[in-house]
Amino acid sequence: MKVQHPLFSQVALAQDLPEYNLKRGNVATIVEHYPMPEGEEDGYSLEGFDLPHVTIEVPASQIIPIAQWQQEEMILAKLRQLSARLLQLQDYLDFLLQKDESEHQSRFKSPT
Repeated sequence: MKVQHPLFSQVALAQDLPEYNLKRGNVATIVEHYPMPEGEEDGYSLEGFDLPHVTIEVPASQIIPIAQWQQEEMILAKLRQLSARLLQLQDYLDFLLQKDESEHQSRFKSPT
């Protein structure tokens, strides 16, 4: 089943459109819907993007509802935080292992 976005609803780009210098997450308004036969992707005309008098046509797969984009951004932000914490944890574990190894070597070092 195809998801149809209502006319005049706001959507976010699901990916960058370098040919228009637009980035994922840029918001626009749907001004036209082009239904396609079953098995083909619908198209949409979008306006906005702070580009006056410019209409961009995109396939349905390149737009997502604003709420979905915001949810995805929240998830990505949490993943970035977790990734940074994981790096800190790895650094700390490396520090502890090196400390333990140096203490172990100093205990068993024979006097000369």
